[in-house]
Amino acid sequence: MRLRARDKRAVHFRERIPAKEPDGTPYEDWAAEGVTIRGSLLPAGGKIMAELYGERLNYMMVLYVEHTPEALQLLEQFNGQKKGYAACIYVPSDAAKPDYRVVAMRPWQHLVIELEKV
Repeated sequence: MRLRARDKRAVHFRERIPAKEPDGTPYEDWAAEGVTIRGSLLPAGGKIMAELYGERLNYMMVLYVEHTPEALQLLEQFNGQKKGYAACIYVPSDAAKPDYRVVAMRPWQHLVIELEKV
């Protein structure tokens, strides 16, 4: 099964960079560059996701992506190397802060990326 080309949109992913304030307080910052992946973006829903996320489900989206080299590299870094990522969906890719954070990536028939509003 393939994803329809008309339903795909570009989503820009940026890596999380842990940083500290001068007084030692940790916070998260985002890399300036990232990778753009095209996929089908839908609101999250369903019985299983409702059980997993509860009230947070209202602020979540699901991105379905075909297995491309960029997507597989993102999957390996997120699951294998435990790096954090965020996605720019409704903000420009060069915005100071992304608007969604990657919660989970699952390599099913398509790569399924679950995103939560920041």
